[in-house]
Amino acid sequence: MSTLNGVAAPPGTAAAALGRVLDGIDWIVAKVVTGAMIGMVVIIPAQVFMRYALNLSIDWAEEISRLLFVWTVFLAIPLGIRRGAHVGMTLLTDVIPKGLRAGLARLMALLGMGLMALVGWQAAILTLDQWDEPMSTLDVSVGLFMLPVCIGALHGALHLLSQALGPAFRRAGSGPT
Repeated sequence: MSTLNGVAAPPGTAAAALGRVLDGIDWIVAKVVTGAMIGMVVIIPAQVFMRYALNLSIDWAEEISRLLFVWTVFLAIPLGIRRGAHVGMTLLTDVIPKGLRAGLARLMALLGMGLMALVGWQAAILTLDQWDEPMSTLDVSVGLFMLPVCIGALHGALHLLSQALGPAFRRAGSGPT
């Protein structure tokens, strides 16, 4: 059973379903991010060693490490949104009455969700446009650089939807209340 704000969501509710979906996506994304980071940690030092110790080079090392970095960054963004670890400007919220803060937080989450959905949609279009274009050192698509932008933006939009729906839809540790 998924927990929301430390309280178990009633089975069969939208809150429980959204919580389970986000928990599952977050688990998968965390594993992919970890794998990409491990890949960078292996490839970059190997390339440095090959270049400076053996006077050789791994042709694809720079492109793959850059690709892994892009995947790491854009897939990790929604995980930060979940925890409320993203950058926040509190100048306005610090001076408005407490009663208005929850409504403003929901409005900002909805606006952020809309922006993330737009970014995800445009990234999907760009990914498809670039899919037939190969990378310079590997026979794989340049679209792989835009795919994590699409995935991360849409995943982030789901987390912002969770925040916009309010405390009943948020999991424990998933951001500000």
